Order: sequence, then C-alpha cells, then structure tokens
Amino acid sequence: MIINYYQILELTPSATKIDIKKAYRRLALKYHPDKNKNPDAHEKFIVINEAYLILYDDEARAKYDREYKYVYVQQESTKQKYQKQEQQQQKRNQQYTNYKSKEKQFEDEDLNNWTKNAREQGENFAKMTFENFSNLIVGMVKETGFQLGNALLLMLGALLSMGGCGNIVVGLTTKGEIGNPILGLIFLPIGIILCKLAQKNYDGHKI
Repeated sequence: MIINYYQILELTPSATKIDIKKAYRRLALKYHPDKNKNPDAHEKFIVINEAYLILYDDEARAKYDREYKYVYVQQESTKQKYQKQEQQQQKRNQQYTNYKSKEKQFEDEDLNNWTKNAREQGENFAKMTFENFSNLIVGMVKETGFQLGNALLLMLGALLSMGGCGNIVVGLTTKGEIGNPILGLIFLPIGIILCKLAQKNYDGHKI
C-alpha cells in the first residue's frame, strides 16, 4: 500500500497549497530531531518533508493523487475493507522506521524518483540545527507571502489594463457611450503602474 501523505500532514485530499505549507511548517518544527528527542522523530521528520515536497508540487501531487484515489477510494468498496485499510495505515504511520526509502512503492517511476530526492533533502534538513532549520522555514513562509502578494498585484494590474483598453475600444466604437472611454483612460494608467510596480518588486527581490 502506498503511504498516505495527506494523513502524514494531518490534512484531507482537498487541502490547498497554503494548508500544505502551514501543516509542514508546524509538523517539521515539532519533529525536527534536534528538538524532538523521541526515537522515531528522525524518521517522522523525513517523511513529513517527503509528504510536503510531493503534495506541494502540482505535477507530483497530480501523479500521487491518481495512485492515492485508486488505493484509498476505488479499492474501498465496503465499509469493512475501509476500516481494515485504515487500521493498517494507522499502524504503518506509527512505525515510520519500517518505511524503507529504497522501496518503489508507486507505479509511476517519476514519483518514485521524486520521493527519493525528497527523503534525501529531509536527511539534510535533519542534520541541521533546529535554529538554522527554523530560520529556513521562516524564510520559506516569507518568500511564499511575497510571491503571492506580488502575483495578486500583477493580476490586478493586468485586469485594470485590459479593462481600460476594452472600455476605450467600446467607447470609441459605440455612439453616445462617453462613459466607457473615460473609465478606460482612468483604468489603463492605473493598471500599467501596478504592473510596473509588480515587476520592480520582483526585480528588486532577485537582487
């Protein structure tokens, strides 16, 4: 049976990318082996990192979801089978040390390779001090916030620019519609300014 990454991150298959990042941040900080001295913390931390990297990437998640639905949805035809499957999964999640990274648990070869790389990254993170890792996590959150905010700014600018152009065209081609070109002349420069501002933020962020 494939590992249940959603259960690892304490999420449902409907989780958004924001939900996935929040869950990863909370659980990774909780189980980092430099802070958590439980015997199974090291392996839990690695699998949490693996789950995050697979579910946060759109292509990897799409591949994983196909196999997840086949194993956890299509094959669960009766309540009895479902309960047995859940019991087996709970037992598996309690025994992280039994999970072997060399096993090819997925049908998709790309997914197997990505999970292997994800575990390797988890191993590297586990070797970091908790202070360095927590600083890295904070940086990831700030970067996500910046990218999201700048993307919204760019989208708003593009919408205003297109709306402005559309209003100008409609106003000029429709007799008596003086309101449209005026609105267009207002929206268009605002949209251009916002787009330029978003580009400036992005260029400055790369430096």
